Amino acid sequence: MYLAAIGVNHRTACLDVREKVALDEEVTRALLEHLVSRPEVTEAVAVSTCNRTEVYVVGPSLPLRDLALGGLCHVTGVCRDDFDESVYYLEGEAAVEHLFVVASSLDSMVLGEAQILHQLKESYQTATAAGTTGTMLNKLFRRSFEVGKRVRTETRIGESSVSIASVSVDLARNVFGDLALRSVLVVGAGEMAELVLTHLRGHGVTRVRVTNRTFERAIELAERFAGDAVRYESLTEHLAGVDIVITSTGSAQPIIRRADMERVMKSRKNRPVFLIDIAVPRDVEAAVNDVYNAYLYDIDDLQDVVASNLGERRQEATAAREIVTDEVAAFRAWTRSLQVVPTMVALRRWATAVKEEELERHLAKMPDLTPDERERVAALAHSLMNKFLHPPTVRVKETSGEEEGQQYAESLSRLFGLEGLETSEAHTDERSAP
Repeated sequence: MYLAAIGVNHRTACLDVREKVALDEEVTRALLEHLVSRPEVTEAVAVSTCNRTEVYVVGPSLPLRDLALGGLCHVTGVCRDDFDESVYYLEGEAAVEHLFVVASSLDSMVLGEAQILHQLKESYQTATAAGTTGTMLNKLFRRSFEVGKRVRTETRIGESSVSIASVSVDLARNVFGDLALRSVLVVGAGEMAELVLTHLRGHGVTRVRVTNRTFERAIELAERFAGDAVRYESLTEHLAGVDIVITSTGSAQPIIRRADMERVMKSRKNRPVFLIDIAVPRDVEAAVNDVYNAYLYDIDDLQDVVASNLGERRQEATAAREIVTDEVAAFRAWTRSLQVVPTMVALRRWATAVKEEELERHLAKMPDLTPDERERVAALAHSLMNKFLHPPTVRVKETSGEEEGQQYAESLSRLFGLEGLETSEAHTDERSAP
């Protein structure tokens, strides 16, 4: 059996193309059922995220590109010419390596992100529920989960934040530690401010105030995060009552100046305040950072941290690649071991047939034997057969993952004339779990 994969991702296709071939659960099941209904495909798994759509198939012959691609077009209604140039096609070990790289988040838009492993597991569960996985894809996807887990355990590829929003939260935690009891004031209602607020909520922040020149927009954002909308005219007053300030307005001039913060800090009795200025031009005067216990970070500060963290992740990616290489080699050995199974099954079938034929012929010449004696003769024949088969069976099994094992199996096949016996009956059931 042969393994192949097709796909499009953020490296090969624009968002417009990726949207056209994106798969929800219902369409995924239709695709899988369509593929395995073809005699050329015995197993199939489809993976679909915001950054990629991939189809993994197993079949008795290559190439499988047209079958997988045709199935994708069939269920999505997309014309093949619309995205054919964006499709990558991988066979055998290249497909194995690609899936392991994906599971390790080395092929993600954000290097080291953790979500992809969960998405792969969901895709595999959909395929197993549809009954379209078998020996090869069961082993491949389960191993990919272990590879992803190993990369995250043995490297630090996912530890450093690499987005403005997540870095902002990390810095806030450096200042305050636990954020659960901290309060937040959002000045402006921009998309980035909303992302930072989302991350803060993820770390336990529940006390949220939102202010904006357009009060209705402040109300809308506050309701989304179960917070309170406050009047923009009362900005300075509210600065005195919160721990974290996120600013993202379109003002051409700073809306928070050093003199303002000095008065605010007096009323706060110098309790620390953390300001995240995401606006360009800046909302907060740079001199605010000189005010005692006022911690200010602007967009350049945050991007510097992001760049530094991304550099750390890239260094860890080298170690992750080594893990992938090891795991691909291990999977290669497993697939080679499968290739000797039909030969060894055929050898035992041949030997059993010879034993039964000879046993029947010789017992017919000894009609005076008692039933007990006949059983002893049969047991002797069976024992001799097993003794003769044991050394080659053990040797082939020991070397099955190596080239030597393949050569032994091929030699046995030729020496004993097993080619006609190596039928589909000798193969492991392709639809069963390993």
